Formats: sequence, structure tokens, C-alpha cells
Amino acid sequence: MDKKTKIKETRSFVLMVLSAVVSAVGLWVFVYPSDFAPSGVDGIATMLQYLTNVNAGIFTFALNLPLLIAAWFILKKRYVIYTIAYTVLTSLLLLVLEAVDFYQYVTSTDRLIPAIFGGVAQGCTGLMLKIGASAGGVDVMACMVQKKMPHKNVESVIAFLSFVIVGVSYFVFWDLNSILLSAVEIFVCQKVTELILRDTRNAVEFKIVTDNPKEIGDEILYEMRKGATIVDGRGLFTEDGKTVIFCVVSYRQIPEFLSLVAKYEGTFVYYSDVMGVRGNFDWRKEDEGEEDIQKREEKLKGANKQ
Repeated sequence: MDKKTKIKETRSFVLMVLSAVVSAVGLWVFVYPSDFAPSGVDGIATMLQYLTNVNAGIFTFALNLPLLIAAWFILKKRYVIYTIAYTVLTSLLLLVLEAVDFYQYVTSTDRLIPAIFGGVAQGCTGLMLKIGASAGGVDVMACMVQKKMPHKNVESVIAFLSFVIVGVSYFVFWDLNSILLSAVEIFVCQKVTELILRDTRNAVEFKIVTDNPKEIGDEILYEMRKGATIVDGRGLFTEDGKTVIFCVVSYRQIPEFLSLVAKYEGTFVYYSDVMGVRGNFDWRKEDEGEEDIQKREEKLKGANKQ
């Protein structure tokens, strides 16, 4: 294992531990005292704990064990190893929190707070997805389903199983509020997970349909120091030839980019958020040839005259 791989695996291990700690504390402090079931296997374990008064950590491990054994023969080994480690650590932490009589947030007036913060804690399991693993339970089931039936959508399988579990919880707690609190917890959990999975390098993708690809391309390259991709296109109604330019810029560069495009007639632009960015366009002055330098200087002079 080379140094880069060791660093990556160390980071993944730390994130796995952090995810397990936050999840276990969130379940113990906010979810269990509030009589509602979160989504997935954690929801089943919560209901079983409510019915039997046996620590949910035992049920969490017992429910995940057969799934993970099956996953070992179907899914990638690294995925399963990290998921097993997360499951074992979470289960042990729940037992420890009970043994030390750790603090629990108990309220009879505003049960919405436990649902929100329970969702935040559970959403931190997005760290597991970020390292190429999962928090077990329905995630593992859905991945195995997709492995065998690639046409199935993992998200739809997870959503269906989660809604079934939440629906069953009504017959455990016999309280409609428990269903509503579960819905809030699931919503918050999904939003936190999405936030974690988003790349920290916020960016916007511009798509420019134009009759002036050369001029706009030069400004993107030499003024904004950005890379871009150019493809040929054709208008559906007019059937005239068009050029489409794809370019990714940071949020702070949006006004500058829009001002650039506005100077050219026959240009249409639309832009949208980018989930993440990988790779770099690294402008290095020493890489420029004489023609590039001359071209850039001429372009800058022209811009100054305007």
C-alpha cells in the first residue's frame, strides 16, 4: 500500500468513526426518548427496543449481520468491511451509552426538536457514502438489488423500504404524531446527507449557445483564465449551425461571466449548480508559447481600448 492509499484509508477510517459516534449519540439522545422510528434498520431496532426494553444496539447488529454476510458475496469487499465496522461500532456505542446512563433529551412539549436533530445526526451517515460505504440496513439491501437488477433505481428502493418501516411504526407507538415526526426526521436526514455529498468547491456550469465562439472562447481563456469545451450544434427550428460552449466557474465569477456573454449578440446562456468538481485547469504562464503570449497581449489591448 503506497503512501497516498494509506492517507486515503486513514481518512476513511476517521470519517467512519465520526459517523458512527454522531449517529449513535443522535439516536440515544434525541430519537429513543421521543417515541418515533427513524428510517431503515435503525427504525426497526428502535421499535424493537420500545417493545422489549432491550438495547437497540443489539437489534441493530443482529438485523445487519445477515445482510452484511450476503453482501460479502455480492458487493465490493471494501464497501462491506467499512459498513461492518460502522455497524459494530454503532452497536457498541449504543450499549455503552446505556451503561453509563448518558443524557437523553426528554420533552413532552416540543417533540419536533428531537426529530430535527435526530435527522441531522442520521444525515451524518452521508460520510459513509462519501468514503464509498454505507450505514448498513436498507442501503445494503438496495445496493444488492441493483447489483442483481441494474435497471432498478437504488434511491426508489431505499425510499420504498423506509416508508414501509415508518408506516409499520404506527402500530407500535399508536400515535399519528410518531409518523409525522418520522417524516420530519427522514426529510432532515436526506437534506443533511445531500449537503455532505456536495463538493466543497461550489461551482456553476455555464452552457453558452452562440454565433461568436471564437471571441467568447478567447475571453474565457485569456481574460478569465478558464478552460472550456466547445461542441457543434444546430438550432431545432432554424436549423442554423450553432456552437455550444461548456464552462465551469465559481460563484463569485457569475457576474463577470454574465457581463462577458452579454457583449455578444446571437448568444443564449443558461447555468446551473454543479454537484462537485474534480480536476483542475492550471494556467501556467511558463507553458505559454510566443504565439500565445502575443495573442493574449493583443486581446488585452483590444479590451482596454473598448
